[in-house]
Amino acid sequence: MRSNGRPVILASKLAPNLLSLSDRGGCTLVGCPECGVWRSIKRSMITPHRGPNVPGADAWPAEFRPPAPWCPGSGQRVKVDLSYEEWRARLAEASREAGQRRRTRVIPRPKPPAAKPVHRLAAAR
Repeated sequence: MRSNGRPVILASKLAPNLLSLSDRGGCTLVGCPECGVWRSIKRSMITPHRGPNVPGADAWPAEFRPPAPWCPGSGQRVKVDLSYEEWRARLAEASREAGQRRRTRVIPRPKPPAAKPVHRLAAAR
């Protein structure tokens, strides 16, 4: 696998919801900056993956459908400069902050009045 030549992405600069670290030092996942697909990091690079399908290829029969092109985010270098505890603290802070932004109470709306039954409409004439 080769690097795509773009600048290295630092894990500390990513939003905490685009990174998933393991507490045991196992598989680290990151959201691809190009297509948003979750991919693992091998040899400090995002593993190769295919991007979105060729436009209009869904109408073709499966045996003649061309393979999707490689995603430009494949091979992007990622430097994990956070510990698991730092990442969890940042994730907890971000979720707490998001919880404070969102409205928690549903505002009830008045329901429109029910229409008269059809047999009463005919009687009113």
